[in-house]
Amino acid sequence: MIKIRDDFFYPFYEYIYLFVMVIYMAQMTPDTGRMVGGLSGNPIPLLIPIVMTIILLIRNPISFDNIKLWALTGIMAVWSVAVCYKFNDFSSSNLSYYFFLFYAIFIAYIHIRVFGRDLFPLYEHIMVVFSAISLVLWGVGILFPLTSDLFHLFPETSSGNNVLFLFHWMDPAKVINPFRNAGCSWEPGRFAIMLIPAIISNLSHEGITFRGNKNIVIMLLALASTMSTTGYSIVMLIYALYWVQVYNTKRALTFLIIALPLSFFIFSLDFMGEKIQDRANFEGLTRDRVEMNKYQSKAHGDEYVASLDRFESAFFEWINFQQEPLLGYGRNTDHSWFRKNVSKNFWLTGGLVKIISQYGIFIGLLLYSCLFYSSIKISQTCWNQQKFVYAMALLLSSISYPIFSIPIFTAFWFYGLFCTEDDQLELDEEDVEYADFNNNYEIE
Repeated sequence: MIKIRDDFFYPFYEYIYLFVMVIYMAQMTPDTGRMVGGLSGNPIPLLIPIVMTIILLIRNPISFDNIKLWALTGIMAVWSVAVCYKFNDFSSSNLSYYFFLFYAIFIAYIHIRVFGRDLFPLYEHIMVVFSAISLVLWGVGILFPLTSDLFHLFPETSSGNNVLFLFHWMDPAKVINPFRNAGCSWEPGRFAIMLIPAIISNLSHEGITFRGNKNIVIMLLALASTMSTTGYSIVMLIYALYWVQVYNTKRALTFLIIALPLSFFIFSLDFMGEKIQDRANFEGLTRDRVEMNKYQSKAHGDEYVASLDRFESAFFEWINFQQEPLLGYGRNTDHSWFRKNVSKNFWLTGGLVKIISQYGIFIGLLLYSCLFYSSIKISQTCWNQQKFVYAMALLLSSISYPIFSIPIFTAFWFYGLFCTEDDQLELDEEDVEYADFNNNYEIE
């Protein structure tokens, strides 16, 4: 048994299973990215989560006789066939993109049915472990530069070295800013948004308190070390929402005294100010990207692939949507207007528009409805009075990174659709006292 809290222990296999799922969620390497796309290549990384899930189901049998599950898969199956027919592409490579859509839905269903409401404290605990590991190794790398030789002993990645899938060391020779902590993910910003649901989970049962709450301290330190504008902005907004929830004059003044100088300091940091200023200059940034695209295409040809900035991606995704408003361009980005008419050397990142540009207006609205419904159900499960905080966090995170159909994130997305009645039981008096936010919301 693994100790999660003083009064909460969890079976070893189930904990390790979810730990591995978080590693796949982080997608540090192409191998751990196999759970969201790509049937070709080494089959072992693809089979590991499948085999582990089968063992999980043997240990925790669940029923798949669920009308909501089959209604959702039926709708997505009709949409998938319609998109493939529209683009006249029933090739195995194209169909593999749709395989991973259904794979993600069923994995999310299994996670929700097996773990139920325990999914949230377990995820928080696992992210605290990853945060602690990353802070130690990141600190060693920053304070002792000569340890780079040690990190170089581990498998190489595109931007550093993979330390047993637990930590991604950023190589100064490969990245512009090697002082950022990428945690267990391929990029610091992605690690930051992985921390956000865990931070919300902690706020839900602890409130805004730091004394005796080592989990939140470790996660906030890890978040600070990522130097992520997306992560900083979302967490500051979340804390502001929780403060407003228990508004009174004393706490409002305390919040202003602490939050305003802190916000000014954070946004005055070089990396924050420069990124915000650059994003505001959309026209100039796009021109620079085009020039870089020409240069890199000549140097590397079709092998060169990079990601466009979040705002540029949203702009082009909107054009993609205008071209295919009803069905979208589907899971295969090669069918998008951008890839056909602008460049095959760039990927478009996440973005609020991406869901409707990929899936069309009707399926897109259905998916967003599921997200908001799940956010309400999660708030009830986690004793959280902020009904839409999970939806807001995932939507804002998706501006910079893909969220939908990624392990664990998809379970959050469909939680309201697949959770059982037992997960929505009314709280007993002890739980209500434990979740009394008016008593917990204080800085200690």
